[in-house]
Amino acid sequence: MTPEETADRFDNRAGYKLITYGAVGLPLYRLTTVGLCLIKKSLDPIDEFVVRSVVAGIQRVDDVAGLLGLEASVVESCLAELIRTECVRVTTADATGRRQVELTPKGKGLARDQEAIVPIEQTVVFCVDGLTRAPRFYPAESLYRPRELKDHGIPEVRAFPARPPELDEIEIKDVIEVVHLDAGRAESPRQLLRINSIERRDRVFLEAVALAYRAESGGTLQVAFAIDGRLSAEHETAFARAGGPEKTKVFGGLHERSAPPPMIEVLGKDLSRKVERAAQVQGNAEELLQEARAVRGRLDEARQRAIQARQPAEDAATDIGRRKLEEVRGQLEQLEVRPLAVYEHPRLLKRALEQAEERVLVISPWIRRAVVTREFVESIRQALGRGVRVYVGYGLGEGDKKEQPWDEDARKELEG
Repeated sequence: MTPEETADRFDNRAGYKLITYGAVGLPLYRLTTVGLCLIKKSLDPIDEFVVRSVVAGIQRVDDVAGLLGLEASVVESCLAELIRTECVRVTTADATGRRQVELTPKGKGLARDQEAIVPIEQTVVFCVDGLTRAPRFYPAESLYRPRELKDHGIPEVRAFPARPPELDEIEIKDVIEVVHLDAGRAESPRQLLRINSIERRDRVFLEAVALAYRAESGGTLQVAFAIDGRLSAEHETAFARAGGPEKTKVFGGLHERSAPPPMIEVLGKDLSRKVERAAQVQGNAEELLQEARAVRGRLDEARQRAIQARQPAEDAATDIGRRKLEEVRGQLEQLEVRPLAVYEHPRLLKRALEQAEERVLVISPWIRRAVVTREFVESIRQALGRGVRVYVGYGLGEGDKKEQPWDEDARKELEG
């Protein structure tokens, strides 16, 4: 799901208006740790035959050594390990005082399965979320290193607090769940008991779509995050609790509210009248549009949970929701001029470059790598090849903020 599709889907927050959206990197810490694990280990041959001898009723240490043709010291060493692991106990039951051995309940299970469960230190790698501060499982292919994030022109969301997690902050039960998910099955060959130490902390990022909403009255700002096309309530709550919307540079400019100039001063009398009439049509259609989006969102969620019993009804309702969306969008397409939702810009710009016959004029405050991709530059070249004149105006005048390196590269590609 593209960022535009995600924004379209979640443009339905009651009492709030979606004002901007975009891909961001959510902060994670990939921890390389040393943990104490229990693992299943096949018995060594000597251990196996010693256990089998005891099962067969040979209980004296000397007799076991004689049967196996081994030095008594070898059998003694083997038995010492079995005693340490509570698989065997030693008694002195006969009149001569010679030691006898017998299996404990644990040892009987060992004899049956021919496997021992032993503790061992192993490297355990997992991620801790930088916002929720909890261990989480994310597939490695969905994670970005800081440099990769910059190369894609995707801004970082800072972690709160900024420091990496310490050992005493990590709940072992959460790590165990992550380890099981990482193994790809509920039953893992190893059972994690505890984390002994953190050897390395690496910053990585999970790509998400940030959605900024402003209250229709009062101007309150809310920031939501969609991961794989689904809103994450825990990330939104953690970000808001930490004061993220106010403290994060990505959203800094959204708090600076100034009254916009009257429409007539910007667009002129004739065009402003057309916009006002279009806004009335769009306002009348908005309720239906919101209803259709909400229905589609609920059905998508239900389908992802695979509720098979309701599938036929969902399919029918989905068709109704789709027809409503198409009807409303058809009405809006007929308008000569109208206000646009933020997620409509990329689609209309793409269509303009593909279908223009004479001229395309683009005016923007900034040039961003997230927009000026290789595909975008190629579409401009194709338009120029058809004889279309393409003009790009950008900048806010004096005092423009310094470009990020990746945005500067994007601008140079356009200028070249």
